Amino acid sequence: MQYRYPNARLALFAKAPMLGKVKTRMQAVLGRDGALALHKSLIHYVFHRLEGAKLCPITFWVATDGALDKDKALHDECFVSLCNKKNIVEQSEGDLGARMAFAANRALESADYVVLVGADCASVDAAYLESALQALEGGESIVIGPAEDGGYVLIGLRTVPECLFANMQWGVPSVLAATRQNLRTAGLSWVELAPRWDVDRPEDLERLKTLQPAFPSLF
Repeated sequence: MQYRYPNARLALFAKAPMLGKVKTRMQAVLGRDGALALHKSLIHYVFHRLEGAKLCPITFWVATDGALDKDKALHDECFVSLCNKKNIVEQSEGDLGARMAFAANRALESADYVVLVGADCASVDAAYLESALQALEGGESIVIGPAEDGGYVLIGLRTVPECLFANMQWGVPSVLAATRQNLRTAGLSWVELAPRWDVDRPEDLERLKTLQPAFPSLF
C-alpha cells in the first residue's frame, strides 16, 4: 500500500470493548449497552476516517485492563474487523503517560515520527492528522492537538522527551497546561494545532450529529 507519509506511524489508543468498563460517564444516559455501542462506533468511525486517507500505517494500542482473557479482549472483533492482528498491540503497564511513551518509542524504532490519537477523538479528521504529519515532516519535534476540555486529542513526536509525561495527573482539565509547563521547563519547543473535541461526557453526544461523514445513529 502506498502511503503519503511512509516514514510516519499513527498509534490509535483504545480500550478493549468490555461491557460496563468503557464510556462510563455516558452510562447514565445510554446505559451500559449503549455506552459500549458508542465506544465501538467511535473506534470504527475514527479508524475509517483516518485510514481512508492513506496517510501512514496505523497500529491499534489496546488497553485490556481487567480482562479475564486478555488475548480475547485484545483481538476483539471490533479491532480484527478493521486491521490485521499484527497491527493490534496491547498497551504497556503504568499510567497513561507511561503507556504513551512506550507506544511512541516502539513506533519510532521503525519510523521517523509518530502521532498518537485517542480512538474517541471523533473530531480528528484526515486533514487535521495531516497537519500534524506535515509539521513533523518539516522538522518539528513535538506537535500537540489541544482538546477543548484541557487535555489533548493528538500528540506527534520525533523523539520522546523524558519530561513530556512526567509528574502528570491524567483525566483532569490541567493536562495540557501541565504538558506545556513541562516542555517550557525543559527548554523544548513545540507547535500546536487548532483545538478539537473528544467524546467523554453526555453533552458531547450532540456534537456527533455535526460530523461529516455522518456518525452512525445511536439514539
